[in-house]
Amino acid sequence: MRAKGLLLYTGRQLAYTVPVAVAASVLVFYSLRVAPGDPVNAVLSPLAQEEARSALRDRLGLDQPIWQQYFVYIGNVFQGDFGTSLLNGNSVGSLLVEFGKRTALLAGLALLVTYLVAIPLGVLAAVKRNTIWDQGASLIGNLGMAIPNFWLALLLILLFSVNLAILPVGGSGSASHLVLPVIVLAVEGIAVTMRVTRSSMLEQLGQDYIRTLRAKGLSAWRVVWVHGLRNALIPVISLAGLRFGWLLGYTLIVEVVFRWPGIGFLLVDSVIRRDYPVAQTLSLVLTMTVVLGNFLANVLYAAVDPRIRAGARS
Repeated sequence: MRAKGLLLYTGRQLAYTVPVAVAASVLVFYSLRVAPGDPVNAVLSPLAQEEARSALRDRLGLDQPIWQQYFVYIGNVFQGDFGTSLLNGNSVGSLLVEFGKRTALLAGLALLVTYLVAIPLGVLAAVKRNTIWDQGASLIGNLGMAIPNFWLALLLILLFSVNLAILPVGGSGSASHLVLPVIVLAVEGIAVTMRVTRSSMLEQLGQDYIRTLRAKGLSAWRVVWVHGLRNALIPVISLAGLRFGWLLGYTLIVEVVFRWPGIGFLLVDSVIRRDYPVAQTLSLVLTMTVVLGNFLANVLYAAVDPRIRAGARS
């Protein structure tokens, strides 16, 4: 019954996700096509003859209606052809792999730091409610949610790179280049996740099953960190899907500020320089990643919460 309910719920979520993914791909493609600027200028000089400009538009398919350009592009994507950069002639697929590895490293470390710090602090704040531990955790949460990440990035650069000169301002090449970007990406996630964990944990600590487990003589550590935390993580898992989308958005800003050569940095550069094939593919990949992240978070939420599966069967 559990597997059947989860399968039904997954199918229902998939039926919602596919139309959303299609609509998102249309919006991304259309918004780039109608944006100001001429991609022909990225290849040819503005002084180039009109015959050469017309020939390039014909080769790129820019003389076709936008709806036809969309279907041609999507058809090529399904065949594994993401196009070629107008600026350097490199395959967009190779650029995606090269820059995507750096973004995955940065975002993955930020997520790891977020949950390693936020969940223990949230549980501790709930267990030590109304103590200095709880007040300290609340202060960290309020500060983390109040400080914009781009401003925090500038403050950290000023302190650790300019004044103390112990960390690089930006770029890549060593582990030290990751420290400041990871901190900036993780701070707000720590604040939000910690507050949700604390609230959910407080709710679980007041439940009858917790009192029953304590009455049976189970250790406080096992009651809190095994039984209580397992149920308290359900809203944290639900939040993870939203956090994943926010993290990608913040990554764009952080990569530009710290000049970290990832997908966000490449996307901003390609949009500014009107490199259509690169901008289209990266925008589509980021959008689909957010959609897929929300889908997986919903499925994982149903896997740990039987009430969701029961609702899918009804």
